Amino acid sequence: MDRDPRATLQGSVNLTDQMQGPGHAAFQDRSRVLARKEERDKSHLKISGNLFIKQFLHLLTKRQLAEDIKTQYMEKVLHAVFFFGRLHKRQMRPNDFLEPSTLQTLQAKYPQSFQQYGTHLPSLTPYSILLQFGNEVVGCSTQEEMESFLREFNSAVQTAMQQQEHIMKPSNFIFRAAIVSYSFYREPQNKAGFPLFYGASLSCSGEAEREIMISILCLRTWHKAVAFAVYHGLDDLAIVFPDEVQCRAFCYSNGAFKEKPPCVKCKKMYHVDFQPSVGDTREDVQWPYGNCAENESLSKLLQGVPGLQEKVTTTDLDTYQSIEQEFASKIEASFRDQLIKLLQKKNFPLPLQFFEPQ
Repeated sequence: MDRDPRATLQGSVNLTDQMQGPGHAAFQDRSRVLARKEERDKSHLKISGNLFIKQFLHLLTKRQLAEDIKTQYMEKVLHAVFFFGRLHKRQMRPNDFLEPSTLQTLQAKYPQSFQQYGTHLPSLTPYSILLQFGNEVVGCSTQEEMESFLREFNSAVQTAMQQQEHIMKPSNFIFRAAIVSYSFYREPQNKAGFPLFYGASLSCSGEAEREIMISILCLRTWHKAVAFAVYHGLDDLAIVFPDEVQCRAFCYSNGAFKEKPPCVKCKKMYHVDFQPSVGDTREDVQWPYGNCAENESLSKLLQGVPGLQEKVTTTDLDTYQSIEQEFASKIEASFRDQLIKLLQKKNFPLPLQFFEPQ
């Protein structure tokens, strides 16, 4: 039976009314707000990447370093910054971060970073690369030396930010680690002193980006015991360190480092001598397990002190060997699967490949 054309017309009118009604207007408003936020986030990422690259380049050029060391560090920084541009909802290319002349110079000198940012994964965030440089190249061994080194870099970035046409708040600087931590082990038989092992909070922005980077770090960079703690964060199954291990964190604000107690999640993940010990009393904090600087710091400690890992246990009284066994049988595969799923959502090519500087 033929439909009444008047009914079809009336249906079209009703649909038009719905599309132009309050619900449709609200949808358009939300879309506009989301688009503005994405554009603002992209602008922050662009400025942050540009400034971090320039200041790190300045850091390298003012020191008398072998060319292979300069290449190794600059390639890692460029690749990491470009990688986060690739992950952004509005994908960014290297030419979004750099002016044509600078782009041309760096691309000719460090081609691998430009070729592999969209196919290979970084092993560190930019600020953690800076920490590594401060420790391994500059030779910062004391708290005062490292704080001075980081303060100089942070101040240079902030000064450059203030000279930008569109001034950005320091809190919007994407590659800035708000928290820096160090850990150490007072070996009972060693009276000569002990090295400090530094870590930074996750210096990247975006929920997906953080989840991807935490999976990478647990899979590729951090010690297996730290990956175990991150994996069991929701289970209250913590890593227990010997009494001689201490961990301290500092918040950088207004040109100074101030002591910061551990957050709720860190206290759940690690039974260690935190100083100061009184921490965040809120039920939870917004960042994911694995975000805090303590993870990298404790990981470096376990990797850097021979024999220490064997003294680590869990709150279930498991030995370190059982931690390694669970990592091999379950945890490693879990982080790998999670990372693959997250990367697929970003249309990042597989299989997993990791960036290695020349």
